[in-house]
Amino acid sequence: MPRLDHAAFEAPDPDGTARFYERVLGARVVKTEGHPVMAYVGTAGFAFHRPGGPGDHVGVRVSEEERQRIKEQLDEAGIEWHEVDHGIAKGVFFRDPDS
Repeated sequence: MPRLDHAAFEAPDPDGTARFYERVLGARVVKTEGHPVMAYVGTAGFAFHRPGGPGDHVGVRVSEEERQRIKEQLDEAGIEWHEVDHGIAKGVFFRDPDS
């Protein structure tokens, strides 16, 4: 079953932004080389990238089977997508037709 994994935002100071969420919401901040600064609240997180990164987006965690089905549905709808292997997870990036 799909669930929210993270909401990502560009921030001029990702570390400072994550610290804000740590102070206000009690978020658990995680920094991993080559990845955005993460601020986890429960099982979901906020990802903070510097401007010029992947841009604002929402990440939804799905199983391998669900990911394959989503790609097939995007193809059937004629929506362009691309996949990125982040090492810790695979992402399928696409824009909804209303954005």
